[in-house]
Amino acid sequence: MKTGFKFGIAAVVLTACIAGSTLWKNAHSEDEAIKEAFIGSQNISQRIGYFESDNGKTDQLSEEQIQRYIDDFNAEMDKYYSADNVCRQTYKEINEQRLRKDAKDVVYYKVDGGVLDCTCRHIKLSADGTSATMDVVCVSWGNWVEQNEYGQIEVTAPTGQDTMSVTMVKEDGQWKLQAINDMVAWFGGDAISDLQDAEQNANANGKSIFNEEQKKQMQVFEEYEQKTLFTEYDSFSEALQVAESIDPHEINPFPLWNEKGGSSLEKYAGTASWEE
Repeated sequence: MKTGFKFGIAAVVLTACIAGSTLWKNAHSEDEAIKEAFIGSQNISQRIGYFESDNGKTDQLSEEQIQRYIDDFNAEMDKYYSADNVCRQTYKEINEQRLRKDAKDVVYYKVDGGVLDCTCRHIKLSADGTSATMDVVCVSWGNWVEQNEYGQIEVTAPTGQDTMSVTMVKEDGQWKLQAINDMVAWFGGDAISDLQDAEQNANANGKSIFNEEQKKQMQVFEEYEQKTLFTEYDSFSEALQVAESIDPHEINPFPLWNEKGGSSLEKYAGTASWEE
């Protein structure tokens, strides 16, 4: 009896562990599905205006080709954005206008874009499992070749880091973005400027905030800005070659910016000094 009692307790404990493990695995799986759906929503938003052509315009495309791009985009919007998300129809309309009008006569070419890094925390499922809230830090980028008002071709490849409070809902068994409740946005260009200002102030005091590897990173940022902010190209093909050569992970300043203090770096602008 005594031995049987011990075995019974062991069996109960083992069963509880298995059940607990299953529940944890299910919860973990649901969390991953929510995160993947959110990333999907951000990736498709970076596909607004996407098409392929040899001259960066849609005038080479047939009506059937344009409609196919529109239908593909709309299907992805329906997959990742809930029916009541205010952006769902708006993004569809913007995308269609880009393809049918904006990019017809001038170069307006989306080369690449999407999520570079995404951290989701404090995921809270509703009691019925059909909605969830979470806090998100998402770094994304876009890459365009565009024609300016003077007819010159430019490469635009911005990065951004957004801190958000998000609501997701489950529709037809698929997690979708319902709303971004609040957001603080940081722009990659500003992050690079913060780093440059902090370093200049440190240099004025005979110091540096960067090690040798980080100095090389800063040089990459400067070269990237030269290619995008300060250069105009004579042809679409030349600009496209430059755009395709940009590695988004190399030009992403946010890992270094966050490491060096993030938004607190702003206080080192002007006459402020840096102290390690």
